[in-house]
Amino acid sequence: MAKMSMEEEIKYLREEVERLKKEDAQNNQQELEEDETLDALVDGVHKIEDELNDKMHEITERIKEDYENMSPVTAVAIFAAGALFGRIFLSK
Repeated sequence: MAKMSMEEEIKYLREEVERLKKEDAQNNQQELEEDETLDALVDGVHKIEDELNDKMHEITERIKEDYENMSPVTAVAIFAAGALFGRIFLSK
C-alpha cells in the first residue's frame, strides 16, 4: 500500500468510523427485533400457562363438587367397577 499523507489517513479513518457506526446501528436494530419477538413468545407462553392453571382449578373444583354431591351407592358402584376392570386387566 502506498504511503498516505496525514490528511488522507484521517479521511480514511473517518470513513471507517462512519462505516462501523452504520454497521453497529444495523446490528442493534436486528437484536432489538429478535428481542421483541422473544418477548412476545414469552408473554404468549405465560398467558397460556395462566389459562391452563385456571382450567385446572376449575376442573378440580368441579370434581370436588361432584364428589361431595355423589350418593354413597354411586361411589360404591364406581369403586366396584374400577376393581373389576383392574382384575380383568391384571389377569391377562
